[in-house]
Amino acid sequence: MKIRRALPADFSELAALDREVWQDFEFIPDGEHVWRLWTEHAVVSCAEMGSRIVGAILAFPCANGSYCVHKVFVKAEFRGKGLGSQLFELLLTDLDKENLVCFLTVDPANKAATTLYEKWGFTERKFVKGYYRSDEDRYVLSRPPLKPV
Repeated sequence: MKIRRALPADFSELAALDREVWQDFEFIPDGEHVWRLWTEHAVVSCAEMGSRIVGAILAFPCANGSYCVHKVFVKAEFRGKGLGSQLFELLLTDLDKENLVCFLTVDPANKAATTLYEKWGFTERKFVKGYYRSDEDRYVLSRPPLKPV
């Protein structure tokens, strides 16, 4: 297994994996057009097994200079092996090197994810009612850049 920064040439494979991973959920996958932009202008890393991308994480830049950790996903048969955590740790290391603030959103009912994000330094928490739709509340968790120890 190899974890690496995604290249612009990876955009179509990342978009296909995004569609595959989210097919059983109510979430809308992102299309090729946006993955093309993200691989060029955002922080995107991927997990690769042989020549196949089996997981990815991305954070895109926002107008205020912070980065939004938009999604992390791993192909079903590779879940539970720590790939998501490895991808997250690489992303946070890359953002810390550039001294960048990042944030993400999480369902307030998802206590396990909230606890994990807090371990990774997402310490500021803001509740937003109806963040996406009237019935979809979220916590917005923020993380300042951490200094290397």
